[in-house]
Amino acid sequence: SLQTVDLFNNKIGAEGAKALAEALKANTTLKEVNLQNNKICAEGAKGLAEALKANTSLQTVDLFNNKIGAEGAKALAEALKANTTLKEVNLQNNKICAEGAKGLAEALKANTSLQTVDL
Repeated sequence: SLQTVDLFNNKIGAEGAKALAEALKANTTLKEVNLQNNKICAEGAKGLAEALKANTSLQTVDLFNNKIGAEGAKALAEALKANTTLKEVNLQNNKICAEGAKGLAEALKANTSLQTVDL
């Protein structure tokens, strides 16, 4: 069964991220998703956040360089409060600002599975 999806540098944008998110809601085998450098922006991050609330298999999500901003970071933070399987999240180079970092800090108080968060 499929365990890794690597879409590095594919310009999937927000629409592609939202489509992937719909699949992730039902998927139970994927362990790792690499979406580095895809310009998913805040809208794509919001879609992925909804998927992360439901997904029970993902362990690693790499969102390096996707322009998610504070709004996207806050949406992901809400998902991290509910997700119990993610071990690693990469949010480097996303301009999450102080507002996004505060949301993530709150999420880390509730999340018990994360081992690595790259900002």
